Amino acid sequence: MDEGIKRPLWLSVSTNPINSAARELFRDKGYAGASMQDLADRVGLRKASLYMRFPNKEALVPEVLDMTLRETVPEDGSDDRPWLEIYADRIRDIAQNLADRKRCVGLHLAYGVDDETPAAKEAVRAFFLSLREYLTTILAKGLSRETAVLLATDALVRIEGATLMTAVFDESDAMERAIQATIRDAATGLR
Repeated sequence: MDEGIKRPLWLSVSTNPINSAARELFRDKGYAGASMQDLADRVGLRKASLYMRFPNKEALVPEVLDMTLRETVPEDGSDDRPWLEIYADRIRDIAQNLADRKRCVGLHLAYGVDDETPAAKEAVRAFFLSLREYLTTILAKGLSRETAVLLATDALVRIEGATLMTAVFDESDAMERAIQATIRDAATGLR
């Protein structure tokens, strides 16, 4: 992994079937609509057994977002292609993941957690900060750090917005336009 990318400490849990089922449950029902009983049913456990592993629903959020970030951000930073090519591929990867599922679990969770769920709220914040930092690090190989942060932020906003258009209107062209605009912005940032 690139030295400029620092993963938060909460990014240390391995993928398991409970995390995968919890992520799909959060995508389907959001944070508020998902219950521990729903999750227990999905994974074939008794609710009491689930509570032995997770004290509450909030405890699932960091693990779900960890798994999602691991699937989105490659560990290996040894890619020596030009930075713009790497960035374009990463944008396409992120967009494809969101388009395939027609929703972003991070965004669903962002709207479902609040000050009453501080660990979940912090995990969502850390997830998006990590994703932005990952993109920023790639962009900063060819642009100023300040420009890289702005472009990485805009990229996430665009792609998340396109996910909304895909989910609500089944408008897959919106995602392709978001990808192209995001890559074009990075390329023109060179000037």
